[in-house]
Amino acid sequence: NTTNKFTNGGTLNDPLQISYIITVIINIITSPLIVLLNVLVIMAVIRRTRLQSYPNILLACLAATDVLTGLITQPLFILCGILELLGMNEPEVILCSFHYAFLRGLSICSCLHLMLITCERLIAIKFTLRYPRLVTTRSIKVAVITVWIVSVFPGVTRPINNESLETTSIFLVAFTFMFCILFIVVSYVILYVEILRHRKMIKTQQLPQNKVESFAKEYKALKTTVFVVAAVLLCFVPVVFILVLRGVGLFIFVSVPWIRTFAILNSLLNPLIYCWRQEEMRKFALRFKGQENVLPTN
Repeated sequence: NTTNKFTNGGTLNDPLQISYIITVIINIITSPLIVLLNVLVIMAVIRRTRLQSYPNILLACLAATDVLTGLITQPLFILCGILELLGMNEPEVILCSFHYAFLRGLSICSCLHLMLITCERLIAIKFTLRYPRLVTTRSIKVAVITVWIVSVFPGVTRPINNESLETTSIFLVAFTFMFCILFIVVSYVILYVEILRHRKMIKTQQLPQNKVESFAKEYKALKTTVFVVAAVLLCFVPVVFILVLRGVGLFIFVSVPWIRTFAILNSLLNPLIYCWRQEEMRKFALRFKGQENVLPTN
């Protein structure tokens, strides 16, 4: 038994149906691309010695969260959308509960990874002399593990039908997002001032060539981080816009699948930025795809 009705007080809501159809198709197309591109980024960092810098290791950790988005969050969204279109309310509620859990947890995880990436760039450019002591393999491992622990709690509590846990979870999510945004904004203001100071020093003083090259390398890594943060804003600005429309009573139901889809598509933009900004990573991805297309010969 199937129906095209949506449970909004028993009334038919065709725009919602169209929204689910479009967003389900978008997620079906992009899900394998997100997994493939982010796996290529992780493999490039693992296999290429020249790519095994601390900024790239943190980018690979962010790519791991994007892989999980393509493997878990998107398929759950697709199933939820299909069940919604078929009118199967009970299975849809269960699946959507898990979808929200993974979407919430992975969104926080991505946001915290962006904060770590920004923090690493801040230390590298602002506190250059302390960088070798502050940023180590051990400190990165501890930071990444902590990020995952913090991200798991809001996701785990979502399927549990407990009002106090849900309230605590929402508060933690809101606090985490606001803290990350504030930290990233302040960090980039500091970095901008520091870059201007470094450029002035290069023009007015005869700095050693190795210092000039080191600054150019750090600045290039910073630009990659800026593009990644800009991609997050690009994906979440429509979400904020839709939420504002919802706040004034517009697109209350139509906006739901689009909010999730815009948030998910950030996982597709990130690996494209990595490959665009880093030639070595781009060459690895193209070479890997080329090797897959080579047929064995006798």
